[in-house]
Amino acid sequence: MIEELKYLGFTGAEAQVYIYLLQYPNATGYEVSKGTGLPRANTYQALETLVTKEGVIAVTPDPVRYASVPPAQLLKRIQQETAQRCHDLEQQLSALEQPDTIGHFWELRERQRIETRLTELIAGAQHRIAASLWAEDVERLSGVLRAARDRGCVIILNLFGEVDADFATIYRHEVPEKVVGGHVVALAIDFQEALVASLDAPASGVVTQNRTMVRVVEKLIRDEAYLAAIYEQFSQELETAFGTHLVHLRRRLLPQADAERLVAVTRLDAQTLHLSSELGREVNTEML
Repeated sequence: MIEELKYLGFTGAEAQVYIYLLQYPNATGYEVSKGTGLPRANTYQALETLVTKEGVIAVTPDPVRYASVPPAQLLKRIQQETAQRCHDLEQQLSALEQPDTIGHFWELRERQRIETRLTELIAGAQHRIAASLWAEDVERLSGVLRAARDRGCVIILNLFGEVDADFATIYRHEVPEKVVGGHVVALAIDFQEALVASLDAPASGVVTQNRTMVRVVEKLIRDEAYLAAIYEQFSQELETAFGTHLVHLRRRLLPQADAERLVAVTRLDAQTLHLSSELGREVNTEML
């Protein structure tokens, strides 16, 4: 308790005196000194400052006896004063902040830290959330996303996989097993802050308030949404022109390893479709 009180601005001696007077109210300075084991000069100095801080009151004049202010009353006042001090300081520091300083990047190196920061950003959103997430991410974040919707946030979500997300406008993409490039997530909040991360081991990510990069992440998310909507409407025409999963177009733009994986996924889909077709013909033949 003494250490916790020290975090709230008490000295060690003041904390000891306050706690002693909670247990032994109406004690004189001499009795407090004797009970705490503090030197008499230190005790009287602590009592004087505690009276000034309104943590202790003098209850009798002669001899002077002291009692601690009830903890709930004391801590409530400290809480209110601290909140007001933080508010005032935020205003003063913000007035000193230069626009060019809003451009830092914070690197996140652990998956847990990335997931925690995703939750914090969503919980702090006031107007708009735009994100590209896998189904497993949405399941984990559904509570905080739903709360954001309930307080009035617009939520735009590129969803990779299948999960219930009635709190957002959904643009559906391929299932995670067919995603080329790994488990990458992107989030932009209120056009002010963005996070991009790879959750594949070793996980890594970056958070930024840099205006240009926030706009880039927003554009990335919007472009993915545009593509999902266009593909849903014109999938046959697009695959006729560019191949299954747009393989002919995408392989020209992807790194070689990702392009090879994309081709493998496309071939596997083609084989699966062929086997399903053959099985269907066999079943029809047997029925005839």
